[in-house]
Amino acid sequence: MTAGEEPGELNPDEFMYGEEDFVLQAAGWGDPASAPSRFDRVLLAGWSDRMERGLFRYRLGPLPTRVLPGPVRLVAQLNEQRSAERRPPQPVRSLRDPFDPGAFNFTRLRPAELLFRLRRTGGPGPPPDPLLVAINASPLGQGHVLLLPEPARRLPQLLTAPALRGALEAALLSAHPGFRVGFNGLGGGASVNHLHLHGLYLDQPLALEEAPAEPLGPRLGLLRSGPAPAFLFFAPGPAALEPVSRAVCRAAEHLGGVGLAYNVLATRG
Repeated sequence: MTAGEEPGELNPDEFMYGEEDFVLQAAGWGDPASAPSRFDRVLLAGWSDRMERGLFRYRLGPLPTRVLPGPVRLVAQLNEQRSAERRPPQPVRSLRDPFDPGAFNFTRLRPAELLFRLRRTGGPGPPPDPLLVAINASPLGQGHVLLLPEPARRLPQLLTAPALRGALEAALLSAHPGFRVGFNGLGGGASVNHLHLHGLYLDQPLALEEAPAEPLGPRLGLLRSGPAPAFLFFAPGPAALEPVSRAVCRAAEHLGGVGLAYNVLATRG
């Protein structure tokens, strides 16, 4: 820690980006001419470097993957090491559990686990809060990272619009069609009660990306064909990310208020 830093403050290199860095049309599946974006190159190079330095709980090799039969076409991967060696999830007593400074949280990350801090300059609209990008020490797959609003704020695992908008912009920085962003709520798979989202490369299209939606309103639909019913929020471009983020968080707050756990997945449709 250097002079002037607060306990738990983390200061990695910054990844500065602007609207010109957004990849509005990602490469197609199996496109031999596709090239990774600057974001992809920096993230994957840093991630591989930390793997070689032994900063993960296990060394990740190729994962057996298959699409399960049936109309939902679930993508299944076998990752035995994660099941055996990940940190045990924290117990959940309530969907609104407060942050517990005595439990594991992301202020305890080692500086070497951080890849960079995302910071936007310029439009559209005011920039979102910066996000730290850190390795997930128990990865689901290659390039699995955590997207963290400033950990020193000690926010519980309740989705906020600024954090979601920053994560959605991160998704637009990737040229890979399988880079997705996700949020697990308390009771919905979250293992740490400290605000974070996930970024993950998965080399498989998902059935829900082509599933029909029942229209409920402007840029809002209902998906019934997935493994569970889901609301579909659609953003046609970067300028719509802010209102969509606020709408998703209003829906999440309503679900949490009636005692329903929820997850959020951001993907290209």
